[in-house]
Amino acid sequence: MKTRRWLATAVPVCFAYSASLLRATPPIQFVDVSAARGILPYSITTGHGGGAAAADYDNDGDVDLFIPNDAGVADQLYRNLGNGQFEEIAAAAGVASMNANRTGLWIDYDGDRDLDLLVGNDVIGHPTVFRLYRQESPTQFTDVTVAAGLMLPMPADAQALQPQHFSGPCAGDFNRDGYVDLFVPFWNSRSRVLLNNGNGAFVEVSGTCGVGLAAMWGHQAVFVDFDEDGWGDFYESIDYGPNRYWRNQTDGTFVDVAPATGMANAMHDMGVSLGDYDNDGDFDIYVTNIDYNVNFHNVLLRNDSSGGTLEFREVSAASGVDHGGWGWGATFFDADADGWLDIAATNGWKAGEEFINDQSKFFQNPGAPPFVFSDESVAVGFNDTFWGAALIAFDYDRDGDLDLVQACRGGPLRLLENQSTLPPGQQQHYLVVQPRTGGLNHFAIGAVVRIQAGGLNQMRLIAAGTSYLGQEPAEAYFGLGAANVVDVVEVTFPDGLVTVLNNVAADQVSGVSPPGVCLDGDGDGYGNPGSPDCPNGPAIDCNDSNILIHAAAPELCDDDTDNNCNGLTDCDEPICESDAACAVSVPAASAWAMGGVVTLIVAGAVGAIRKWRPIAAN
Repeated sequence: MKTRRWLATAVPVCFAYSASLLRATPPIQFVDVSAARGILPYSITTGHGGGAAAADYDNDGDVDLFIPNDAGVADQLYRNLGNGQFEEIAAAAGVASMNANRTGLWIDYDGDRDLDLLVGNDVIGHPTVFRLYRQESPTQFTDVTVAAGLMLPMPADAQALQPQHFSGPCAGDFNRDGYVDLFVPFWNSRSRVLLNNGNGAFVEVSGTCGVGLAAMWGHQAVFVDFDEDGWGDFYESIDYGPNRYWRNQTDGTFVDVAPATGMANAMHDMGVSLGDYDNDGDFDIYVTNIDYNVNFHNVLLRNDSSGGTLEFREVSAASGVDHGGWGWGATFFDADADGWLDIAATNGWKAGEEFINDQSKFFQNPGAPPFVFSDESVAVGFNDTFWGAALIAFDYDRDGDLDLVQACRGGPLRLLENQSTLPPGQQQHYLVVQPRTGGLNHFAIGAVVRIQAGGLNQMRLIAAGTSYLGQEPAEAYFGLGAANVVDVVEVTFPDGLVTVLNNVAADQVSGVSPPGVCLDGDGDGYGNPGSPDCPNGPAIDCNDSNILIHAAAPELCDDDTDNNCNGLTDCDEPICESDAACAVSVPAASAWAMGGVVTLIVAGAVGAIRKWRPIAAN
């Protein structure tokens, strides 16, 4: 297999530090900024909670958020404005359903390089539990549920006297035809496997593919190629009964091999997160549970596979991550950018029961064997007692660290900003890698990203569906510690092609495409990701839907836009220092800030912050 190597182009990121950096401990701190960032009240679906789906659906470089709501309350679509604020636009975009919706999933079902939106509900008697919206533009979606073959009601195979729930779906191209398929578990009903025909429609193949038609108690599915044979598999958490590992037989069928591989945990399994917490080159599994005696607790399945033989070992107690209350959503994420994955997990249950006061959990990775995590929930500010459901991590403000979104039943939708600090003179670096293909699976769902930096080897999975009813964006975040250059970035795409980059600068969002591919959405000659195969060279196009924004574009000083893709906006750009839009007279007493750069709040622009260099004092 031919691999192309090239030097990635760096896109600088501007950080804003304050006097709070003088605080030495704790280095990790989460602060609820929901209301200040435009997050509105909402109503989570009754039953087992609701989801949260994060993705850059409008391709402007910032991560957006879809939140399903309960019956009679419109779903919410939060468009990230890129200035630290979200704008709720569901009604205007045509996705403000008022069904009792439980989850959402961003997928490019038709291979047109735009993310479409799948929404799931579990209304008994409703003509379908699905609703699929095709994206026509960032502000317009069309309901294509009928045309997509998704008029599928709740299966009539549930156990009597028990409710049914739409659970956490995942997407992936399991037959390698380029189109993403769907795996949808249901609680107290059968799981559904939906094959994408490539003609705009799905067909259910659950009975013929081996997953079967028997009712199960599925909670969350993930798509991953555990055995690295090039064919994606499905892992499914089960509430009552053993978890399932549906191994792809490469002929359109699956076989459950969980018992033989140590993956058939049989407790009350809920949320699932995958990550290589010990940096040994394979994906481990964290599964939340109901923690009420020695036989039921959160589970950490360490991947000890070797020589082509899959083997997982349960090590949660030895690793200090077994006690999590009545668990739901969880995520592996590098909260302090030190190159080692930490764990956040949320929990809770009904009022009047012993789990009502469960505290959310943050387990910090020690970064060294034997990998005994420490419970730092109180210290980092993630110890709420809400009944949390979905929990996902992503960098909403593009400041170089991962934030959290927590969906809470009977409580708020929480945006927890990572305000971690370090002592003066120290800096943690990072790299975000966005694999993108020129084919039908544009967002490279199922790709694996590996890096070497600062003496560590790390890996991440590009997935659609994780945690509990959750989705994180199709990008790989790596904490680099003190390393400011990544020695090697290697991306294995779902079709097996491999791209390797050497000496990649830190502190940027870097797109990576397969060898020989230029992805230029707006036709300006610059790609996203940047590639030497593009007409104007490897410089990245930070907004590939606007022909006026690219690396060689002139910077405008008054439009709140990074026109030339160098990470600086308006008056932060040196070329704008003398522009009339950036000149302002200020009191002399104010001119000390940030070395003579004065921070002002712009009148009329809620939440917008600009920095000016004073031209005069009065």
